[in-house]
Amino acid sequence: MKKEYKGSLTIEASLLFPLIMMVIVICIYAMFFLHDRTVLDESAYEAALRGCEITSEHGDVMSKVRATSEETLEGRLLSTKNVKTDVEITGHDIKVKYTGEFVVPGGVNLVPEAGFKELEIRAEGHCSRREPVSYVKEFRTVINAAEDLGKRSDRRQGDGN
Repeated sequence: MKKEYKGSLTIEASLLFPLIMMVIVICIYAMFFLHDRTVLDESAYEAALRGCEITSEHGDVMSKVRATSEETLEGRLLSTKNVKTDVEITGHDIKVKYTGEFVVPGGVNLVPEAGFKELEIRAEGHCSRREPVSYVKEFRTVINAAEDLGKRSDRRQGDGN
């Protein structure tokens, strides 16, 4: 005798569906987080590189780097709010740091026991300012020295044969 269990598939689906949806939603939130982190990293490096191109006074560089950082972030973040920009100029180095709050879309609390609705997200970019003319001269000096060493070793190998 064959027993039929009517509705068993419905019960199994009702148990699995929330689990599957939760996995999908967490994957989407993870993609939002990675997107915002990538945008912050790229923007920090771009602002630092643009700052390295400026050859004017310290305060002018600071304001231009801040303006560049705000310009590159404008409208590109999906879920990160309250982004703070910190620009640090020491000697020839420029560092741009971002700190923000990654807010879970819709205000959903991922882990109710932990009691948080946002994650801190950070990014940093840095660049060293160089004098282009002196840098090229130093680079050419190193290349010429390497070529001279290569010629000397070729002569020594020719004398030994």
